[in-house]
Parts: sequence; structure tokens; C-alpha cells
Amino acid sequence: MTYNINFANGESVQLVFDADIHEYRLADSEEVIPSATQILSVIAKPALVYWSANEAVKNFKSSAVELSQMTKRLNLTNMAYTFGDSGIDAAGARAVNAHKHISSEAARVGSEVHNYIEKTLKKEEAQMPISLQGQSSCKAFLKWYEDHPNVKILSCEEKVYHPELKYAGTVDAVAEIDGDIYIIDFKTSSKVYPEHHIQCAAYAKAIELMYGKEVHHTFILRLDKRSEKYHTSISSEVNENFLAFRAAMVLHRRLHGGNRAKGKKKTSVAEGERV
Repeated sequence: MTYNINFANGESVQLVFDADIHEYRLADSEEVIPSATQILSVIAKPALVYWSANEAVKNFKSSAVELSQMTKRLNLTNMAYTFGDSGIDAAGARAVNAHKHISSEAARVGSEVHNYIEKTLKKEEAQMPISLQGQSSCKAFLKWYEDHPNVKILSCEEKVYHPELKYAGTVDAVAEIDGDIYIIDFKTSSKVYPEHHIQCAAYAKAIELMYGKEVHHTFILRLDKRSEKYHTSISSEVNENFLAFRAAMVLHRRLHGGNRAKGKKKTSVAEGERV
């Protein structure tokens, strides 16, 4: 789909977004424009390594079936286990990929929640997600929305592009709160990470060029998938976080050789999705 990006100085560009492969490019170019999320993927996330290993162990244990009768009959001190007809190799393979399945499900729930929020903010009919986790996050959002009548939503799911630095992205919401412009990001992750505000700072600088107004605040709204509660994190360090984003951009371009041609296979390290 093609989007017209209009800047406050009167200039404009046409940004093409392919939702199937999540790629941005300009209408008159075949070069892929990196998204803010892709650029920040260069940040090391050691906690994800521990999480992935932990999920593999839990999955492997769940595949093992205790042979209690055999243990008793043979008077074995240690428990004996079986992995069914598929065997231990298949159980190991499932364990290795356990984190991918969990990340995929988390991304699916996050997408459901974002779709619900978008329709709600646009005053369209919104259908509550089927999953219990999605329902919990959506109810948390509704509580926040009702508790903050002073929030004026200016746009939601808006495509942005920075013409000088050449990155793109989609902003969950741009809002006006007590006269100030805020970049709002809705998250269904278990916690708020520092790079969330860095990502929003990148959006803020693109929005400044589009709206012609300075953005002094980024706002992370975390919607819990279990408790139906919301948690907020506000940062006023937009300029400092944008410097961090630019540093990540330098590293990203060095590692990936700049923008790549449309359709060229990505070469990136797989990791869990923080949604």
C-alpha cells in the first residue's frame, strides 16, 4: 500500500509498505528502507538468550513421560523416562524451537490487540480478540482510555519517514496531552525495555518534520495480558534517546551494508519478538 508522507516544509514523498513481508520503500525506488524496529535489532538482548534456553528446558521436560511402573518393577533409584514414538531427537528439536512458537503466538496476540485499539480510536466497530490474553490487554487499554479523557488522539497507526536519515516506521498513536505532543506505543510485553523509548524517539523526530511541532515526550502504555491492568512509562529524554538511535543506525548500516534491494533476503539473527 502507498502512503503520502507530507512534511511541514511543503515537501512530500510516497512511502510504500508491504505488510506481507513488512518492508518499506519509496515509490520511485527499489531500495528497502529499514524500519526503526529493524535498526534497533542490533542492540544485544542477553535476557532473551536466558529466556530461550529456559523455554527449551521446559519444553524438553514436558516431552518426557515418567515410566513409573518400570521404575518400581526394576527397583531403580533414578526415574526412567520415555519420549514416545518420536524419540529423544524429535523432543530435542521441539525444545530448540519452543521459543519461536511462543514468540509467534505473542506477536499474534499483539497484532490482535493493536487492531482492536486502532478501530476503537478511530471510532469504528472493534471486535474483542478471541484469545484470553488479547482480551485482557484490550480491557486494560479501555480502562486507561476511560481514565484519561484529557488524551486527544491526533492519529493512530500512522506511517512515518525521515528523509535525511532514511528510516521508516509505523507509530501506534500520536496524541496531544495538556497541549504537548506525545508519541504513544502500545505494548503487550511483560515489561518495558529501554529500547522502547529509543524507538519512540526515532518516531518523534520523524513526526516533528511532518507536524512542524517539537515532541518532548514518549509514552509507553503496557497492557498486561493476564491482570487486565495497564502500566505507563513516560520519558522526556527524546533528544538523548534519539542520539542512541542514531548510534544504532550507524552500527546497523555497517553490519548490513546500507539499504538493500527490494525482495533481497534478509540476513539477521532471529530473536524473540518484544510486543
